[in-house]
Amino acid sequence: MEKGQIIFEIIKFTLIVLAALFTYYKFFREGTHKQRIEFDIDFYNLGVLNTDRIIEIGALAENKGNVEQKFDSMLLRIRGIDKNSELNELKKHKPRLVFPLNSKNKWEMIPKKYIPYFVRPGVKQRFPIVLKIPKNWTHILVKITFKYRGTKDVHVSERAFQTNVEN
Repeated sequence: MEKGQIIFEIIKFTLIVLAALFTYYKFFREGTHKQRIEFDIDFYNLGVLNTDRIIEIGALAENKGNVEQKFDSMLLRIRGIDKNSELNELKKHKPRLVFPLNSKNKWEMIPKKYIPYFVRPGVKQRFPIVLKIPKNWTHILVKITFKYRGTKDVHVSERAFQTNVEN
């Protein structure tokens, strides 16, 4: 082998090693093709009718990754405090506040006919649901849970909101 051929082979080998290192870093260390959902909750009070308050809860999912994310299930749970509730802390998780009133339901936010629902890369998607809670609840704790499709990873978001008791 001549000297030029040897240099060419060394350069070719070096480029292959660098490409492998870049691939390892980009896909495994940086995780650009893993789940990257930024998840939040919003709330709208739509008023009181008879003994119930009508509310709209929105799950906001923004796909910060490079691959489409699919959801088969997104479960919503609401707990409340009414104006007569005593404010207590969770015994094992102080200073977190107890929301003693339970809606006794878990709602599926994605209708079965739309499963799987997806969020494409760079897209912020809102999943709304309109429901009722007792009108005397002054504060609510909203918890939404979803599982990444194809994994055992679970994502949970939880927020508290004040309902407008004047309505």
